[in-house]
Amino acid sequence: VTGILHADPHAGNLLKIRLDDGTVTLGYLDFGLLSTIPMKVRDALVCSVALQVFSRDVDAVSSLFGELQLIPQYILDDDSERLALAEALEITFGNSLKYLDSSDPNFNDTTTIPELKFDKLLDSLSRLVPRFQFDLPPYFINNARALSTLEG
Repeated sequence: VTGILHADPHAGNLLKIRLDDGTVTLGYLDFGLLSTIPMKVRDALVCSVALQVFSRDVDAVSSLFGELQLIPQYILDDDSERLALAEALEITFGNSLKYLDSSDPNFNDTTTIPELKFDKLLDSLSRLVPRFQFDLPPYFINNARALSTLEG
């Protein structure tokens, strides 16, 4: 893991390459949109996604937003603002996480991992930006753009 993100991974910028040994790898073209993601940010992003997906712990996700300096600390320190953020994140989770219903033929009661609707997640989070004064650095925006491109 290098910390370098190719932020424009659409079909025109990806190339399937067959190696001499017969294996296939992916080649990237057009390095016009790259971002360097600091190690602390990479770790926190992975943690925040895991927290969202597995526990829906809005307080922990809120704290990670603070650690990543994506949201002003005074928002997190204000009890009414933090409560409003928690409520907004609950709505975001409801919109972006799809759990299988027990009547679904693919339901497995030992698996509680939902499907993440990244387009819904981005839409919901983008609505929180002005309300909670998020400050999104370029690497964060490029991550979101790349992931939404890959999701289709």
